[in-house]
Amino acid sequence: MSDYLNEEEQVARMKSWWSDNGTSVMVAIAVSVVTIVGWQWYGGYTQNRAHEASRVYADFQSSSEAEKSAAAAILSSDYAGSAYHTFALFHQAQEALSSRDLALAESHLQTVIEQADDDLLVDLARVRLAKIQHALDRSSQALETLASLSEGGYRAWGLETKGDIHVSRGEIQLAHAAYEAAIESLEEGESRPILDMKLKNVAPFQGEYVQFADTLETALKDAQEIIDQNVVADQNGGAAQNGGAATEASDTDPGAADVEEASTSIDDTNTEKTTSEASTAEDSNDD
Repeated sequence: MSDYLNEEEQVARMKSWWSDNGTSVMVAIAVSVVTIVGWQWYGGYTQNRAHEASRVYADFQSSSEAEKSAAAAILSSDYAGSAYHTFALFHQAQEALSSRDLALAESHLQTVIEQADDDLLVDLARVRLAKIQHALDRSSQALETLASLSEGGYRAWGLETKGDIHVSRGEIQLAHAAYEAAIESLEEGESRPILDMKLKNVAPFQGEYVQFADTLETALKDAQEIIDQNVVADQNGGAAQNGGAATEASDTDPGAADVEEASTSIDDTNTEKTTSEASTAEDSNDD
């Protein structure tokens, strides 16, 4: 009898628990089933969508220039922001650059920045956009574009571009800082000889930040002026000698000819010294 009553109590307790929790259990089961089915459906949908986008992009690559616009329109409307849409925009921007249509190239790259899902591709678009903006005489806007770069793989390239823009603006100290940061951002073992040359080109010269080309040109100009002055002095001395002054001095003073010869030797020595100094200045600039 007691066993029977215990079973009745157990059934009653189970009915009471189900009454209180049955709805929640059913909802949880339903949500789990829907989640699993939905995830599987989404995975299949994403895979099919990527496959279709790949097919459209293949058509874009293989079609004629007249047909490319149709494939590009499909990528833009149905697969906006996808990697294949981004690749097509990069291609269109390159074609626009080849046609010297900088405004159109700028538009395509701006679309990449606004719609692309991949941060690395967005940074690539920013660097290329900054170059175009600089070419359109909008260097301040180009620097703002580069300021939005992430810490990703194109940071070194972006900083190098920033340095190039500062050089063109005559901001040599800022260019030097940008090139230094670009070198520090390189991956371990990565070498960029041209970047190294750019950094040396804007290195401080005698405590001042001046462009190497300017310092070299100034040194060569100063050296040439000194050499020209010595040449004029030599010519004037020769003219006086042809007038007979040197001969008269030689006749009255046997040592006058020796003095004339020593003076000429000193002039030649000064000329060689000046040339050597100019060469040394040039070598210093090269270092």
